[in-house]
Amino acid sequence: MIRNLLVKSAYLLIIFTGMSFLSPVHAQDSNPGRRIVIEGKEYFIHVVEQGQGFYTIARQYNVSQQEIVDANPRIGDGLKSGQVIRIPVIKGRNTSRNEIEKSGDYILHTVEKGQTAWYISRKYDVSLEDIYDHNPGTKQQLIVGSIIKVPVTKSESPEIETDNGTFRSHKVQPGDSLYSLSRRFNVTVDDIVDNNPALKTGVLTVGSIIRIPVSKEKMAQAMASDSSQPSSIQGEQYIYHEIEAGQTLYSISRQYQVDVKEVQNVNPDIDPNELPQGYMLRIPRSKKKENVNQQKADKTDLFDIHRVRRKETLFSISRRYNVDMETIRKVNPDVDFSNLRRGSELKIPNDQWFVQQYPGRSTQGDKEEPSEIRDSRRISTHEMSDSLCINYEGIGHNRPMKVALMLPFALNETEEANIIQKVENGDTIKTVRSDRIIARQSTVFTEFYEGVLLALDDLKKQNVHVDLSVYDISPDSEALEQVLKINPELKDMDMIIGPARSNDLSVVSDFAVKNQIKVIYPLSNVNPELADNPYIFQINTPDTLVFDRMTNEIVNQAEGYNLLSIIPAGEDEYAAMFFEELRKKVFFNQFALNKDINYREYRISGKEDQTNLEALLDPLKKNIVVVPTNEEVTISKIVPTLAGISKKRKINISLFGMTEWLRAQSIEPEDMFTLNAQLFTFFAFDYESSETERFIEKYRRWYHTEPHAVSSYFQNSSSSSGYSRYGAWGYDVAYYFMLSMKQRGANFEYCPEPLDLHPVQFNFSFKRVSNWGGFYNQGLFLLKFGPGYEVKRVPVISLNPMVPVHQDNSSDIF
Repeated sequence: MIRNLLVKSAYLLIIFTGMSFLSPVHAQDSNPGRRIVIEGKEYFIHVVEQGQGFYTIARQYNVSQQEIVDANPRIGDGLKSGQVIRIPVIKGRNTSRNEIEKSGDYILHTVEKGQTAWYISRKYDVSLEDIYDHNPGTKQQLIVGSIIKVPVTKSESPEIETDNGTFRSHKVQPGDSLYSLSRRFNVTVDDIVDNNPALKTGVLTVGSIIRIPVSKEKMAQAMASDSSQPSSIQGEQYIYHEIEAGQTLYSISRQYQVDVKEVQNVNPDIDPNELPQGYMLRIPRSKKKENVNQQKADKTDLFDIHRVRRKETLFSISRRYNVDMETIRKVNPDVDFSNLRRGSELKIPNDQWFVQQYPGRSTQGDKEEPSEIRDSRRISTHEMSDSLCINYEGIGHNRPMKVALMLPFALNETEEANIIQKVENGDTIKTVRSDRIIARQSTVFTEFYEGVLLALDDLKKQNVHVDLSVYDISPDSEALEQVLKINPELKDMDMIIGPARSNDLSVVSDFAVKNQIKVIYPLSNVNPELADNPYIFQINTPDTLVFDRMTNEIVNQAEGYNLLSIIPAGEDEYAAMFFEELRKKVFFNQFALNKDINYREYRISGKEDQTNLEALLDPLKKNIVVVPTNEEVTISKIVPTLAGISKKRKINISLFGMTEWLRAQSIEPEDMFTLNAQLFTFFAFDYESSETERFIEKYRRWYHTEPHAVSSYFQNSSSSSGYSRYGAWGYDVAYYFMLSMKQRGANFEYCPEPLDLHPVQFNFSFKRVSNWGGFYNQGLFLLKFGPGYEVKRVPVISLNPMVPVHQDNSSDIF
């Protein structure tokens, strides 16, 4: 056990763009049955909810976004919470409840100048024939401004699906917010965030999947509340009144204390002798009453005064008082919220202010709204610190950071390996080796531990206080459960590094979830817990999870050049998955972004491969060649063939290889330089870095061996290779995560900005696999084999998505 490594460091403040919450003043339900007639045309009246956009509303009413804009010429570029807008009633699409319910069957797209049916099919990822089938005449011509029906499948629809009776799966759509989803599914914001830890930041990624908990009790309550819709809607210019049975213009005018002629003047299409029940009347607002309300709103007893403290943000203040940010901005027009200064005084609306702003039915006059109604409009929120990225607990300096290292060190086997047994004259004599050795099965984990010790030494110099407990765990799951049971201190750990094998992971994972402990899963790339444990971090990521990043890099480099993919001859699941992603990226870049990419594919046949490849490669320009396989049988054939073509024909080839190529013993290193090869890898040393030089020197001094992350390029990596392969691995993992927790606290995974540190061999960049799952490392390098036999390590930078964002179900965190 290693203890008493002191800590002292500056806080790192990360300012968030937070959640937008709907204030009670806007908490009104929109009812698709409410209609109004204006200038002879019929419309639905819709009250915009917080976070709603044109897309969401258009889908709700089965109209296009352009049709909404046309019906509201003064709507501007955006929608505001509480805004009252018109939705056109269009025969055959939304004149009945049945027609509106069919809105999930297709999206309505307004044709813009220059768009083609092909472009629209690609935009919505449907076939061209589907566009033609649902829109007769589009095969001959598309008319600018016309409405195109784009069919969607259930998986593409924003509608929900039931997982297992406990959750619903919802695909986040443009305009969705945590509050609007809580209203739609009749759950609290807390319920959603608790089941989707990634949403603690308040950021919803369009296209990501979130879990919505199912509550039969809440559903029943919601159905009951739907039957009691308010009969009036508060607009900017008018109050919209829903006509009830037996009402007359006179009775309605008396209810709102306005002249009956004024009501008639603003509703010329309504026959005063036959008021249609359920339709909406426009009621002119009383200027006198508005002035009174404004005077009341200016009274100091309607506000709490908040003095801004150090490091506070508008988001944290809104969370503290449970008032949405837009409302705070509205009542503080003279405050510059982009530069919120310590000591500034803010007016925070209290309940009385909301009562004045939203009095309910006008028959109540100035009477205070019943508390049960008012309270129902407020939403429960998490009690959080002002920032998720401040170490308020003082982990690592006010108290030691508690870390458990749980690896199968196989100490018994090492002890046995250091016993020399001899038989002399019938007697068995045991002696201990003078030069101790480590059992073969212990080598990897011992090297990893050596790297952890180096990291702790460097952290000590930065005054970081770490309490490290080391456990030699058995591969027996029952024994591991016993370790977790008989060591009560494990429940109080801030972090567990381990285990090493996937067979042990479920036991540790369940324990960590129960006790809310971070699990750093360091070595294996098999992780059955990643999808459901929000506390787990996968270091050694399967390639399939980063195919998106790989193909982004390839397509980005291929613009303006030839891009040739070489397909293995036999079945190769890895290659098939890679090609699916690559084709999608190429297709989108060519047709949606109009990029110049000359893309071709060639399947290896074993016959005339060299001749066929020569015909596909352009001798006058650069050729980007991709061979997406880790099968050495394919690599050993194609690499020398390409190298021969390049030398013979003087063709410029840049070859992309996969993560396991460095272990391929059949590769001639010279061929890599001939082909200007670029190999993807998760870890590599940068020998030009001063940090790397310092680490290597220290490792040599401490352990008298070389700290190579893997054995030399294009050699088989084995435990008997004579090189330390995992020391740098252990150093990077321990140093990165311990410093992250020390600088940012227990919620470091929610901080979007990277730490100011440089791991020795990794390019750490973590991404959630889902909104409720854990993190995987997507940080890649390219090893570039260039002129002069120089090898450079270049990080793969995350660029803007090359495909529509709705196809990405993950969320970048840090």
